[in-house]
Amino acid sequence: MKKMIPDRISLQQLFYAPVAEKQRLAEELHQEYGADFLRHDDLRAGLELLQKYASLLNRYMAEAGMGKLCVRCAAGSGGGCCSLYMADETDAVQLLMNMLAGVTVRQGRNDSGECCYLGEKGCRFTFKPMFCLNYNCRNILAAASPENIRELERLTGQLLGGQYEVEKKLLNLISTRMNKCRSE
Repeated sequence: MKKMIPDRISLQQLFYAPVAEKQRLAEELHQEYGADFLRHDDLRAGLELLQKYASLLNRYMAEAGMGKLCVRCAAGSGGGCCSLYMADETDAVQLLMNMLAGVTVRQGRNDSGECCYLGEKGCRFTFKPMFCLNYNCRNILAAASPENIRELERLTGQLLGGQYEVEKKLLNLISTRMNKCRSE
């Protein structure tokens, strides 16, 4: 018999709990309901489209040399915008979305300085928090042409819009589970 996870969580916990709690909730939801959620054609199609958008954005950033700027900055003293504070920008729904797309979500750092989701090659996520996607540091802005920035913003907006749509679908599925559990 399945545990009724949604019966013990609130939607507020999905977004405002401490990082470890949000990850635990996402893992439990994924374990209990991930396969059921992926049976929904619209959710699967949304995740596939998101992966395409994320790939286009990543490829563009690599071709424009933006990744090299980030690596150089992060390697310097006090460098890098992926601070521990940024880990708190994640939420359980965004973590669950990554898990449903096959991303292994685990904390790799515990050094009180950098984001705990940074790996050796950068962010572990395919679908990143909105703040992370929207942030362009002064080094990127200074090195990129106005055309590069416009294209970066277009691709980022495309990905964020898609993430928003998939998050709505996931929230609807989670909410439906919560209501079903409470009525039983």
